[in-house]
Amino acid sequence: MFNFFRRFLSRAEKNEMPAKALRHGSSSPISVAFDERGVSLFVKGQIKQTIAWDEIEMIAVCIEDAFLPFPYWYVGNEDNLLRISNDAVGGTALFVDGFCEHISGYKSDTTFNAIIKASAAMEGAFIIWQAKDTAQHKETQ
Repeated sequence: MFNFFRRFLSRAEKNEMPAKALRHGSSSPISVAFDERGVSLFVKGQIKQTIAWDEIEMIAVCIEDAFLPFPYWYVGNEDNLLRISNDAVGGTALFVDGFCEHISGYKSDTTFNAIIKASAAMEGAFIIWQAKDTAQHKETQ
Protein backbone atom coordinates (compact mmCIF):
# COMPACT_ATOMS: atom_id res chain seq x y z
CA MET A 1 0.00 0.00 0.00
CA PHE A 2 1.21 3.53 -0.64
CA ASN A 3 2.75 5.23 2.38
CA PHE A 4 0.55 8.29 1.75
CA PHE A 5 -2.56 6.14 1.80
CA ARG A 6 -1.40 4.41 4.99
CA ARG A 7 -1.00 7.85 6.62
CA PHE A 8 -4.39 8.91 5.27
CA LEU A 9 -6.06 5.81 6.68
CA SER A 10 -4.56 6.33 10.12
CA ARG A 11 -5.87 9.92 10.18
CA ALA A 12 -9.30 8.83 8.94
CA GLU A 13 -9.53 6.10 11.57
CA LYS A 14 -8.91 8.74 14.25
CA ASN A 15 -11.72 10.87 12.74
CA GLU A 16 -9.33 13.74 12.01
CA MET A 17 -10.72 14.19 8.51
CA PRO A 18 -14.12 15.91 8.43
CA ALA A 19 -16.81 14.67 6.09
CA LYS A 20 -18.23 17.57 4.10
CA ALA A 21 -20.97 16.03 2.01
CA LEU A 22 -24.19 17.91 1.45
CA ARG A 23 -27.10 15.56 2.01
CA HIS A 24 -30.16 17.76 1.71
CA GLY A 25 -32.04 15.74 -0.88
CA SER A 26 -30.92 17.90 -3.81
CA SER A 27 -28.15 17.12 -6.24
CA SER A 28 -24.64 17.12 -4.87
CA PRO A 29 -22.46 20.16 -5.71
CA ILE A 30 -19.77 17.60 -6.60
CA SER A 31 -19.83 16.04 -10.06
CA VAL A 32 -17.52 13.88 -12.12
CA ALA A 33 -17.15 13.31 -15.83
CA PHE A 34 -14.96 10.98 -17.83
CA ASP A 35 -13.94 10.50 -21.42
CA GLU A 36 -11.25 8.58 -23.30
CA ARG A 37 -8.53 10.77 -21.69
CA GLY A 38 -9.45 10.47 -18.02
CA VAL A 39 -11.58 11.71 -15.12
CA SER A 40 -12.51 15.27 -14.17
CA LEU A 41 -13.83 16.40 -10.78
CA PHE A 42 -16.08 19.47 -10.60
CA VAL A 43 -17.31 21.50 -7.62
CA LYS A 44 -20.38 23.63 -8.32
CA GLY A 45 -19.72 23.29 -12.04
CA GLN A 46 -16.12 24.48 -11.90
CA ILE A 47 -13.36 22.02 -12.74
CA LYS A 48 -11.27 21.29 -9.67
CA GLN A 49 -9.04 18.38 -10.62
CA THR A 50 -8.33 15.92 -13.43
CA ILE A 51 -6.39 12.70 -13.83
CA ALA A 52 -5.54 10.63 -16.89
CA TRP A 53 -6.54 6.97 -16.92
CA ASP A 54 -2.95 5.78 -17.12
CA GLU A 55 -2.03 7.82 -14.02
CA ILE A 56 -4.55 6.02 -11.79
CA GLU A 57 -2.69 3.61 -9.52
CA MET A 58 -5.30 3.08 -6.82
CA ILE A 59 -9.04 3.22 -6.20
CA ALA A 60 -10.22 3.07 -2.60
CA VAL A 61 -13.35 3.75 -0.58
CA CYS A 62 -13.17 5.31 2.85
CA ILE A 63 -16.21 5.53 5.10
CA GLU A 64 -15.95 8.90 6.82
CA ASP A 65 -18.14 9.94 9.72
CA ALA A 66 -19.01 13.48 10.76
CA PHE A 67 -22.68 12.79 11.57
CA LEU A 68 -23.50 9.61 9.68
CA PRO A 69 -21.14 7.17 7.92
CA PHE A 70 -20.65 8.30 4.33
CA PRO A 71 -18.44 6.76 1.61
CA TYR A 72 -15.87 8.70 -0.38
CA TRP A 73 -13.99 7.28 -3.35
CA TYR A 74 -10.27 8.07 -3.59
CA VAL A 75 -8.95 7.75 -7.13
CA GLY A 76 -5.44 8.48 -8.30
CA ASN A 77 -1.85 8.28 -7.22
CA GLU A 78 0.50 9.71 -4.62
CA ASP A 79 0.72 13.09 -6.36
CA ASN A 80 -2.86 13.43 -7.63
CA LEU A 81 -5.68 11.96 -5.58
CA LEU A 82 -9.31 12.78 -6.35
CA ARG A 83 -11.77 12.63 -3.41
CA ILE A 84 -15.21 11.87 -4.86
CA SER A 85 -18.32 11.72 -2.67
CA ASN A 86 -20.42 8.63 -3.23
CA ASP A 87 -23.38 10.83 -4.21
CA ALA A 88 -21.45 12.88 -6.79
CA VAL A 89 -23.41 13.56 -9.95
CA GLY A 90 -22.03 11.16 -12.56
CA GLY A 91 -20.42 9.00 -9.87
CA THR A 92 -22.33 5.81 -10.53
CA ALA A 93 -21.46 5.90 -14.22
CA LEU A 94 -17.79 6.46 -13.37
CA PHE A 95 -17.59 3.83 -10.62
CA VAL A 96 -19.14 1.17 -12.85
CA ASP A 97 -18.92 1.95 -16.58
CA GLY A 98 -15.92 4.28 -16.60
CA PHE A 99 -13.66 2.16 -14.44
CA CYS A 100 -14.72 -1.10 -16.12
CA GLU A 101 -14.00 0.35 -19.56
CA HIS A 102 -10.76 2.22 -18.84
CA ILE A 103 -9.05 0.50 -15.87
CA SER A 104 -7.46 -2.83 -16.73
CA GLY A 105 -8.35 -5.50 -14.18
CA TYR A 106 -11.07 -3.43 -12.48
CA LYS A 107 -13.87 -5.58 -13.88
CA SER A 108 -13.33 -8.63 -11.68
CA ASP A 109 -14.95 -10.60 -8.87
CA THR A 110 -12.25 -9.36 -6.48
CA THR A 111 -13.07 -5.73 -7.21
CA PHE A 112 -16.82 -6.19 -6.97
CA ASN A 113 -16.48 -8.15 -3.71
CA ALA A 114 -14.42 -5.27 -2.28
CA ILE A 115 -17.14 -2.80 -3.34
CA ILE A 116 -19.82 -4.95 -1.69
CA LYS A 117 -17.76 -5.16 1.51
CA ALA A 118 -17.24 -1.38 1.54
CA SER A 119 -20.94 -0.76 0.81
CA ALA A 120 -21.97 -2.78 3.85
CA ALA A 121 -19.46 -1.15 6.20
CA MET A 122 -20.17 1.53 8.78
CA GLU A 123 -16.50 2.50 9.04
CA GLY A 124 -13.11 1.74 7.57
CA ALA A 125 -11.13 2.05 4.37
CA PHE A 126 -11.09 -0.43 1.52
CA ILE A 127 -8.71 -0.81 -1.41
CA ILE A 128 -11.03 -1.49 -4.34
CA TRP A 129 -8.40 -1.74 -7.07
CA GLN A 130 -4.65 -1.26 -7.23
CA ALA A 131 -2.31 -1.22 -10.23
CA LYS A 132 -0.22 -4.37 -10.51
CA ASP A 133 3.09 -2.51 -10.51
CA THR A 134 1.99 -0.61 -7.39
CA ALA A 135 1.04 -3.85 -5.64
CA GLN A 136 4.41 -5.35 -6.57
CA HIS A 137 6.19 -2.24 -5.25
CA LYS A 138 4.32 -2.70 -1.96
CA GLU A 139 5.56 -6.29 -1.66
CA THR A 140 9.19 -5.21 -2.03
CA GLN A 141 9.02 -2.62 0.75
